[in-house]
Amino acid sequence: MKTKKMTVTQDQINEWKEKFGGVWELPIEDKTGYLKDPNMNDFKRAVTAMQKETEIAFGEEMLSALWIGGDTEIKTNDDYFLPAKKTLLDFFKYPDAVTNDLENRQTEILIGDERCVVRVITREDLRMCEKKNPQSKPFLSQEYLFDMVVTEKTEGFNNKNNPEIRFPLYQELEKLQNKKIGQLKKL
Repeated sequence: MKTKKMTVTQDQINEWKEKFGGVWELPIEDKTGYLKDPNMNDFKRAVTAMQKETEIAFGEEMLSALWIGGDTEIKTNDDYFLPAKKTLLDFFKYPDAVTNDLENRQTEILIGDERCVVRVITREDLRMCEKKNPQSKPFLSQEYLFDMVVTEKTEGFNNKNNPEIRFPLYQELEKLQNKKIGQLKKL
C-alpha cells in the first residue's frame, strides 16, 4: 500500500518556528518529518525510556517528543524509523566548553557567551548529589552538582532546560572530576 506524501508549506514552517523556535527537517528517502529543537526535558524523557527499556525506546520517545509534523511513516514504519532513530543522535552534538584554571582551585567554564566559575568538586559533593537523586533520574545529579559547586555564573546558566548550555557544562563537570588519569595494570 502506497501512502501519499505529506506537503508542508513555508507558511507552516514559519508558524512552527514562531511556536517552537528551531525547526528541523528530517528527510528519509521519500518521506520527511519535521522536528522542534530539543530541550533538556525531551532528552530526559528519552534517556529515561532507554534506561527502563531499550535503545529503540529512546528513539521512539525522542521522535515522539520532538515531532511537529510530516509523514507519519517515519514514526510507524521500521524502514523509516530505524534511520531516523540513528539520525536523532546528532542532537547530542554541541560545541565543547572552554575551561581555564583559576586561583584557589577554581575553574572558569565558557560556553558561547556564557561564563561560570566552579570550585573544586569533592567526593562529598558527589555523595550528596547521589543522595538527592536516589532514582538516578537522568541529568538530575549533574544539576545538583552544578548548583553546589558554582560560585558565579551569567544568566544563561539559570536555564536548566537549555541543552546547548547543559550538555557542554555536564561534560566539563565530568572532566573536572577526572583530571588525573588512572589505569589498571595486571602484574
